[in-house]
Amino acid sequence: MAVRDSLSRGHDALAAGDWTLAGVCFAEAVARTDSPDALDGLGRAQWWLKDVRTAMETRTRAHRAYKRAGRLRESAAVAVWLAREYRPLLRNDAAADGWLARAETLASRAGDSSLSGWISLARAEATSDAAEAVVRARAALAISHQYDDPDLEIQSLARLGVLQVAAGDVDEGITHLDEAMAAVSAGEAGDLASVGMVFCALMEMGELLGDDVRFAEWASVLEGLRGDQGFGPLDSFGSAAGYGALSAFCGACCGGLYLVTGRLDEAEEELTAAVADLESSDMGLRCVHPISRLAELRVLQGRFEEARELLGRYEDLPESVRPLAVLDLAVGSPGAATTRLTQRIGELGGLTVAAFPLLTVLVDADLGRGDPEAAAAAASKLTITAALTKSRRHHADALFAEGKVASAEGRPEATSILRQAAHAFSETFMALQACRARMELARTLVERDRPVAISEARAALAAFDRLGAVPDADEAAAFLRELGVKGRTGPKNLGRGGPDRRTSSSSASARRKCSASWPLGCPMRRLPPASSSARRRRATM
Repeated sequence: MAVRDSLSRGHDALAAGDWTLAGVCFAEAVARTDSPDALDGLGRAQWWLKDVRTAMETRTRAHRAYKRAGRLRESAAVAVWLAREYRPLLRNDAAADGWLARAETLASRAGDSSLSGWISLARAEATSDAAEAVVRARAALAISHQYDDPDLEIQSLARLGVLQVAAGDVDEGITHLDEAMAAVSAGEAGDLASVGMVFCALMEMGELLGDDVRFAEWASVLEGLRGDQGFGPLDSFGSAAGYGALSAFCGACCGGLYLVTGRLDEAEEELTAAVADLESSDMGLRCVHPISRLAELRVLQGRFEEARELLGRYEDLPESVRPLAVLDLAVGSPGAATTRLTQRIGELGGLTVAAFPLLTVLVDADLGRGDPEAAAAAASKLTITAALTKSRRHHADALFAEGKVASAEGRPEATSILRQAAHAFSETFMALQACRARMELARTLVERDRPVAISEARAALAAFDRLGAVPDADEAAAFLRELGVKGRTGPKNLGRGGPDRRTSSSSASARRKCSASWPLGCPMRRLPPASSSARRRRATM
């Protein structure tokens, strides 16, 4: 009776998100008996408590105990879970593939169930072939309907939606993600991990499209529901300052979204906190590493050595390609940047939207090494992708790339295109990019309209200094000096750490409104990986 009571209380605590109580209850049950249910529950509680490696060991024992008891479905389900942990956590493809194969064998002996759908979803997360990933995600979704498995349905919808958005099938991808969010908001998920996965997919979509509007809309819906639906326990994974329960699930993801949408001060706070949390816990790398994003922010601030040090241990990660390329450009190595970017874009295959943030840097790299023809090809891809996504920020980036190529080729229409780009960036509150477009415009105007060129450069310099974009500010000041004009009217931002934190709350609010995106885009955390090692958000069955 005592064991049953402990198990019952443990399952109730898991459902309520009281991970500590669940762990205590299941540990009591394990101490009395080697019950597979007790081991499985304990492993789940340990996972939520961020003791992931111990959780994997405990659930491995649960798998073995389920199999000995002849409970093959449960044993196979745990095998799938282990596969989905080994790949992102330990980057151990052999172990992940082995556990998936074991799950398939057990599932074939266990009879009809949704297990084949979970296996298909796991394979969709692992494959480096985008088309195959979509096929497998669709298969998982179909199986979820066949067996009425709401968690499989929700996770499959989220996975499929992200893949479709990344590949340029934006409308259908958004529809699938919205459906997953609707199911979550209705309380259909039986596992909070499914809720977390959909939160993460929505963040990823926002990064891919450079737009947080849909994210914010769903956040407002869920804030009114999370008490009723039990979303509150997800707050333990971070601060809820930005978008409530959504942003709380992952500070690194939210920090990336702040970067994309131009909230640099909040991005730095979220990213530094995410790095500290990762280093102080047993949580391994599961998706994008916050250090890669923080490194790109450091390049923006002119803190190159800090950026290089941050990236030093993570150069092999797919998400490090863009910040490394940006750093290459900052220190005058455009050829190295081109090599990195071209290789990664090739690995992404048909994921045109996922490649967008890499292509924006590739245009600069190709121009930097004196190859406007290659830059024009990259700019053309940006224009095509922007038409697919219908994203205003993507449209602005595509115009800017086209304008820079036209300027490099000496075409007269460069001035008009760059003006359009600056206006488009301003309309989407991307002040940094707007000022960069204005600086490029100033360069094209020097010979034809020197006073306007000076005016544009002065305005850009003031904004760069205000934003803490030190390298950009230095270039603008040097440009003005070459024209015989005093560039700065105030002190240089010697702190090189961004805007002055002592600014009043009212001016801080204004700064957020006009602060700009350092458009990182999505680092492909559940998209086809650089190798067979997929980088996904954590998920349980």
